[in-house]
Amino acid sequence: MIWFMDWAASSRAAYLPLAALLVTPALAAATEKPQLTLITNVNIFDGKNDTLAMDQDVLVEGNLIKTIGKGLKANNGAAVIDGGGRTLMPGLIDGHAHVAINAHFGTVETDMELPDLAINSVRVMERFLMDGFTSVRDMGGPVFATKRAIDSGRIVGPRLYPSGAFVSQTSGHGDFRDRADAGYTRQARGDLSNFERFGIGNVADGVPEVLRAVRLNLRLGATQIKIMAGGGGSSRFDPIDTTQYSKAEVCAAVEAAKDWGTYVGAHVFNDRSVNRLLDCGVKSFEHAFFISEETMKRIAKEGGFVVPQMWGISPDLARNPLMPAAKIPEVKALGQQYKDFGLNLLKNNVKVVFASDYVGVDADAERARRYELWWRTQTFDSTFEVLKQLTSTGGELLALSGPRNPYKAGKLGVVEEGAYADLLLVDGNPLKDIKLIGGTDKWFDADPEYKPIETIRLIMKDGKVYKNTLN
Repeated sequence: MIWFMDWAASSRAAYLPLAALLVTPALAAATEKPQLTLITNVNIFDGKNDTLAMDQDVLVEGNLIKTIGKGLKANNGAAVIDGGGRTLMPGLIDGHAHVAINAHFGTVETDMELPDLAINSVRVMERFLMDGFTSVRDMGGPVFATKRAIDSGRIVGPRLYPSGAFVSQTSGHGDFRDRADAGYTRQARGDLSNFERFGIGNVADGVPEVLRAVRLNLRLGATQIKIMAGGGGSSRFDPIDTTQYSKAEVCAAVEAAKDWGTYVGAHVFNDRSVNRLLDCGVKSFEHAFFISEETMKRIAKEGGFVVPQMWGISPDLARNPLMPAAKIPEVKALGQQYKDFGLNLLKNNVKVVFASDYVGVDADAERARRYELWWRTQTFDSTFEVLKQLTSTGGELLALSGPRNPYKAGKLGVVEEGAYADLLLVDGNPLKDIKLIGGTDKWFDADPEYKPIETIRLIMKDGKVYKNTLN
């Protein structure tokens, strides 16, 4: 017993330096959550309306918005924040990110271990929050531990909605094995890539394997399921025009998710794939750039969401130094052919959610995220529409997780009584200028060093202040 106690004490001492590494500057600076916080003298963008509610006060009780109105009085012991006539708005929502795929694919595959991805995720999450994102829907990767660490207060970051390992067929968008690794059968499970070993993806063929993969993610805590239903640009053995997974396999995934009260989202691009997915009840369509207006109408009618990273068809994509030279002409042609994609989605009443598709080295992914904010205002021709995608519409999508939603106490993406107190205070009016919340027309020419967005003056998540530069 004495030996055990001595060993335990020495072990705690040995791990203290590691624990100290996880106490990031934002975590150290975060204020204790007060029972009451009164934010006075603000103009409110509520996430749903295209005008500001002027000269308002907002009372936060615990982690929820208690009261909104003019001339509210602070109770004894309430913390008071003078907004100084700035804009109060909902925290931002990223509907499609890969928090744990935080290096180049080749590096992840050949030169990293799972702890490398987890440690990198600490910084990724903090900087998401410091960019004003208070909720992130992770669409593929091992982030369950990251979510638990954030929720318990051990690290700083947004609310995380994890999908777990994305589910892909052989030779699908999630099959990252090398040509020599593929083998003829997977029965021995000896041909796994690091992407599978790490829990980034799961190659599953046939209804029994798809059910097993989906149920494993649900067992681990997935809030929604992600399947790969079409080809892509970052995988070598599945051309972007392909349709993936049979109807039986897709419907099996959807039914397994429904059994747990949640839904399936799918990586997809073309009409044939989307209509098969709709037949089975898939609810969110990730990317979907090459669909027709007829298919858009069907998505809208059936209550689906489209979650595209619009930089995927931007003219600047051809300037990406990581883009293979042989693909540049195709990228330029597709961008031109589908330049009206965003406007057509709006015309056909499709619900659209903001997505950065955060993936890869953090400096590259962060620049892409800030560029995405600005580029959307060009493709949708409306700053208000982009702000809705970032807030209230994103909140609607997150709520589709139903009983698997870990944050049920209030709404997300809106400033209204009873909603979560996930709030930003911004210099100026973001309805007129997306750059006030970090949008930039510079992508590859931008400074690779991360710099905070100075015009976001206050960041609150769950009623707790993580940034305050008002004084």
